[in-house]
Amino acid sequence: MTISGKTHGVYIHVPFCKAKCKYCAFISTPDFSLQKSYVAALIEEIKTSPLVGSAVDSIYIGGGTPSCLYRGGIAEILAAVKSSFIVADDAEITSECNPESVDEAFVDECKNSGVNRISMGLQSCGNDVLRACGRIHTFEQYEDAIAILSERFDNISSDIILGLPMQKLSDIDESIKSMTCVKHISMYALAVEHGTPLYTDGYSVDDDMIADWYEYACAKLSDIGFYRYEVSNFAKSGYESKHNKKYWSCMPYIGFGVAAHGYDGERTRFLHGDDIIEYISSPKAESYTLTDKDMYNEYIMLRLRTENGIVLSDFTGRFGYDFYERNKDIIDKLKREKLIVCRDGAIAIAPERMFVMNTIIEQLMLD
Repeated sequence: MTISGKTHGVYIHVPFCKAKCKYCAFISTPDFSLQKSYVAALIEEIKTSPLVGSAVDSIYIGGGTPSCLYRGGIAEILAAVKSSFIVADDAEITSECNPESVDEAFVDECKNSGVNRISMGLQSCGNDVLRACGRIHTFEQYEDAIAILSERFDNISSDIILGLPMQKLSDIDESIKSMTCVKHISMYALAVEHGTPLYTDGYSVDDDMIADWYEYACAKLSDIGFYRYEVSNFAKSGYESKHNKKYWSCMPYIGFGVAAHGYDGERTRFLHGDDIIEYISSPKAESYTLTDKDMYNEYIMLRLRTENGIVLSDFTGRFGYDFYERNKDIIDKLKREKLIVCRDGAIAIAPERMFVMNTIIEQLMLD
């Protein structure tokens, strides 16, 4: 399959972690003996992709923990991408990392390989909270890592999770205050997923409390210059994640690596299996075709996660009919209930209702 005239994002999954957090449901392994063979498989998949030669303006190396990959691994992966695709000079190139595996060698490798954006997990500034959820770094290690990174990178993102074991509102406050060197913050409500240690332990979150914490944190972030551009993402002006915006805008992206997904921007999605050994022996993705209903529901769900919502002209260009006219009765009802707002040719979730957006979105999706 070849898609012409489109600029893609590239996502690369690095499934290695020193230890698995108690809330984590992502595909990862502590078996570092697989790293060299896994990178070799990644490079094979990149170089033999049917989309070789396509234009790329964002690359995101996620995990897992890319910073615990052997030194030189990130450079090898990015060299393969750059030799196989037309990577824009101003492409956003992100690598995730965790505090315990950030050192000068990692920072130098990223900088020399063209990485210009770093995303580092904090989750909490409380060491008791970090221990309770299985994180293997301390807050002091986070501070040390930020100091190293900020000497070489201007564009740094960090994460906060709401609802972790032993967490208090004061922890959220202190975590936000600690992020003086970052330009982007991702803030997620904890989801206790089946199969994770927290699920096995019977841990649950108080949804009403988390909603209150989220509202409080949003106000605090706004006070220090972060604006919300997606339900879980906040940025200083000009520091929004170009790569993640592709997902929410239903733009094309290519996924490489175990469990990675891709999308052609139209009707075809791609996915890899979850078995790391199987991927190493056969690094390829399967494809499936979206129905009209799938395309519509995905678009509604993803666009309404964003502050700008559904741009009516974009919807008409994609689907060939008017979104408002198709859903006039429901939209008018949601407007009367102050759940959505209509402005500048767009329909969006009311800002104060973003945390309960799922019940609103469901009313606009096809059964």
